[in-house]
Amino acid sequence: MQNLIQNHLVQAFDWEIIEKPIFSNNRSLLGYKAIFRNDTGGLLNVAKNSYTPTPNARFIEVVERMSEITGFPIRCYETFEGGKKVLAFLECTEKVQVQGYDFQDYMLIGNSHDSSTGFFIGNSSKMIRCSNRFSRVFRQLRVNHTRNHDGKIEQLIGYFETFMQERERLFSQMESFAKVRIDDSLKQALAERLAGMTRDERLGTKELSTRKENIINSLWQSIDRECLALGDNLFGLFNGATHYTTHVKKVKEPIFGNALGSLARINSDAFEFCEAHL
Repeated sequence: MQNLIQNHLVQAFDWEIIEKPIFSNNRSLLGYKAIFRNDTGGLLNVAKNSYTPTPNARFIEVVERMSEITGFPIRCYETFEGGKKVLAFLECTEKVQVQGYDFQDYMLIGNSHDSSTGFFIGNSSKMIRCSNRFSRVFRQLRVNHTRNHDGKIEQLIGYFETFMQERERLFSQMESFAKVRIDDSLKQALAERLAGMTRDERLGTKELSTRKENIINSLWQSIDRECLALGDNLFGLFNGATHYTTHVKKVKEPIFGNALGSLARINSDAFEFCEAHL
């Protein structure tokens, strides 16, 4: 049954990358190449010849081997920005709780074709109580696209223990968030930071735009909602941000787990803000 599910998922992700030379005035441009999708012809990247992409077939191979090693079933594959980035989500069978709240948890495996990231592994989670989503890439589990990177990707496959340690550390940090009390000034500081307020706007020497004012109000509503439920602590504050990115902020290209794009950046910024106040 699991093999049938995996075959179905792979069929929905059945394109590959191709590399082609770049021409200018009917001459090949030395030192550079272009990377395209083989199905739509969409341009994914213009890179130096030293850039060594990871084909989708290799990505899928790693995902399936990680699923076999961990026992985590493959939940889904995702593409972002027309295929410039590809992701896979493996559902963790070991359940986790923070402050007594259940989380649905995934191993996140990703790769880019546009030089924005290398090959990486991280974590993606959903708090069952409110469906708030948060994803985080683990720094120790990243490989850049250099000429010898395929061997390093092979090593990643054996780093399941490292993944589990980083996963445990991530949720331990969230537990620590719940122990730190906050007041309205810290809520205001996070809302202003996530809204991108400038120093002049914070000092009142420059008028806030209606759009930015609406963003701050929406952030405040999400933060108040989550702090009311989880307490006036960093855990409530952080979940205010993930509530905003999960349920309030609209994006053109939503992706499972809020793993990439502006939603991921807001969540990451909020997590680092809370870390700094531990």
